[in-house]
Amino acid sequence: MAKILVNFQLSHGQDHFTQGNIVVDLAPGNSNLHDQVRHIIARQFNCPETIISITKLELNG
Repeated sequence: MAKILVNFQLSHGQDHFTQGNIVVDLAPGNSNLHDQVRHIIARQFNCPETIISITKLELNG
């Protein structure tokens, strides 16, 4: 398991965005890392995964 810093953006319409970051514990060797992270963010913020854009993933050793 590794701590991964994720910068993301939630789209609330054409020109409305919320930016944020979260630290998650994941195994970086797993496939579809972006999908796993989007699922975690959607659960935490109670929103659909389709409005989430991952802008940066950073592995924190």
